[in-house]
Amino acid sequence: MSDSPSLRNAAAAVQQQDAAAVSALFSARRLRLARESAGLTQTALAGQVELTSAAISQFEKGEARPAAQTLLRLADALGFPVQFFATGTAASSMEFLRGQDEGERGFFRSLRSISVTDRRRALALSHLVHDLADRLARTVRLPATDFPRHPVPPDAALAAAEDCAARVRAAWNLPPGPVPDVVAALERHGIVCARYHVGTHTVDAFSVPFPDRPVVILGDDKAKRDRERFSAAHELGHLVMHDPEHAGTKMIEAQAHRFAAAFLMPSGDIHAELPSAPAWNQLVALKHRWGVSMGALLMRARTLDIMQESTYQQAVRYMSMRGWRVNEPGDLGAAEAPRLLCLAAEHAGITATALSYETGWPARWIDDILDASSDQRPQLQL
Repeated sequence: MSDSPSLRNAAAAVQQQDAAAVSALFSARRLRLARESAGLTQTALAGQVELTSAAISQFEKGEARPAAQTLLRLADALGFPVQFFATGTAASSMEFLRGQDEGERGFFRSLRSISVTDRRRALALSHLVHDLADRLARTVRLPATDFPRHPVPPDAALAAAEDCAARVRAAWNLPPGPVPDVVAALERHGIVCARYHVGTHTVDAFSVPFPDRPVVILGDDKAKRDRERFSAAHELGHLVMHDPEHAGTKMIEAQAHRFAAAFLMPSGDIHAELPSAPAWNQLVALKHRWGVSMGALLMRARTLDIMQESTYQQAVRYMSMRGWRVNEPGDLGAAEAPRLLCLAAEHAGITATALSYETGWPARWIDDILDASSDQRPQLQL
């Protein structure tokens, strides 16, 4: 019988052996990532496994290693395979990489509006995406990371961001006019894009500048196509121009916004099309042509001195009165879908279960990432 005492004892013995092996290779960083991805504080986790928060802190600092039985309790409380906590081939498990990458930091729109717990959870989950890309790159040749870096000081004029956007378009050989698919453009140049809901609406799109392969996390599947295209371009601006130490400041957010506007709507290409007054039918048509919101078009008209400030402010008030700031007319349809991870997994012939075994991350999370990072529209069979 499958639940006989002897079989249960044998299974427990195997678990104990596995945990003992993991303890010898214990990765302090992995424990912290598991805890933060679960949204738990050290105190909350300690309470669940009948330890002190000081003990958890020692484990995460690498000052002590948990015993096999303690590891099993930690794995059970966090919902992770016990193998996750061992140093292995996954980049996030390697302690010697600490301090050599930017995986501890990322670009978020406003650090004041995001709790420390939510930000750390989002950053921890970005390691999952990075680990998946790292594993898949061993089997499938992913696009090289070749976007240009043009560092811009936080106090630089916004015109510098405009210039950076033009340089990136030139480096990527983008033709004049609208960018057909922003997410695809990022992925073609080695930036890993993924979409998943990190558990809170306070975390929108963000990016993490891992040196080997940067990661851009998009919003959940409720995102508007026009806004998400702008968000992706905004994160590209951060990766091109900024260092994470300045993340969340108003200056670099303004620069990233200006970069996104110039990347999506180059001044020389769109200048003649923008109205000097809010002609709403014309703005809806421009929204469909350029793949950006009417709000972004109005701001671009103001930035390029086509529309006067008073006219712009009146247009914004009108949009607010009509509820268009939240739900604009002229919906563009489904948001752009990341494809890199799904295509790589498909070409590698590797399942979420196998990726879980090799990276240590829970299979259900990997499934969620791959499902969300794909085109969710049903496909017709003709």
